[in-house]
Amino acid sequence: MSPSAACRFQWSRRIAPLAITALAIVLASAVPASADFIDDLTRLDAALQANAARVGAPAVLSCQARRHSAVRLYEAGEITRAERSLKFCWTILGISETEAMAVPAEPPGPTAEELEARANREFQAAMVLTPNPTNGLKAFRECTGCHTTEGWGLKGGTVPQIAGQHRTVLIKQLADIRAGNRDAFVMVPYASVDSIGGPQAVADVAAYIESLEISVDNSKGPGRDLERGQQLYAENCVRCHGSNGEGDAAAHVPRIHAQHFNYLVRQFQWIRDGKRRNANAEMIDQIQRFGDEDVSAVLDYVSRLVPPEALQAPPGWKNPDFAQ
Repeated sequence: MSPSAACRFQWSRRIAPLAITALAIVLASAVPASADFIDDLTRLDAALQANAARVGAPAVLSCQARRHSAVRLYEAGEITRAERSLKFCWTILGISETEAMAVPAEPPGPTAEELEARANREFQAAMVLTPNPTNGLKAFRECTGCHTTEGWGLKGGTVPQIAGQHRTVLIKQLADIRAGNRDAFVMVPYASVDSIGGPQAVADVAAYIESLEISVDNSKGPGRDLERGQQLYAENCVRCHGSNGEGDAAAHVPRIHAQHFNYLVRQFQWIRDGKRRNANAEMIDQIQRFGDEDVSAVLDYVSRLVPPEALQAPPGWKNPDFAQ
């Protein structure tokens, strides 16, 4: 087994049983929803987390690649091919769905407080370092398979746009993922110390990503209730996220303008429903009253906010660091 494969296998073994992959649960999509595909993806993700040790690293890595391909097919509207790709994963793993779900529960891991403290230590360590953009580019190469070379993510919303995001936000989220304080099964092996390095690498890659041009060709919502969305945003979101969705670097509040609509919806629902471990407690309390129509309206409005022109990618822009 190569060092890279061994690293990713070890990280797969150490994922908490309740972790939910960022790519696995597609709660909203630009293409017609397929309940079968979403259910199959959810079951497969749980099986991978629970069975990594007994099925072997090559099978796990092959199945993860197949799942990633299936998500991209789903994003492209090729649902039948996506479902077929997922079904083949069970053959790769060599276990039935019944066997996969009948494994003993793992012993309790660290407490939520311990995970948060671990993440905060790395966040503080990375924040005081001077970033090295050259090293940041090297680390970013681990991110491009999902987030694209421009950092624009996928319009279907399974992968967010990260280009131009505040460095503080990126460092905070990476530290949380690496510490287990945010569930992101797919990202763990690519963001790990073994993959990109320690706090210096986190500082480096965050600074590099912050420097990228932001695409304003992100996916938008249905556009049916924008006036209501604007009202909800003014009443509930402006104080933290700013009048134009610009966030707050000092308080590591993320930019949300030009973000893909379906990603915004999914994260909002996870935060509201208590499924995002590192969510802000004040935000959780504030959005409890939001129904699905309110969520759609406000995030449709948010998806149409645009960053300042100086931060926007011009038409046809490509990351020059990846030019052929």
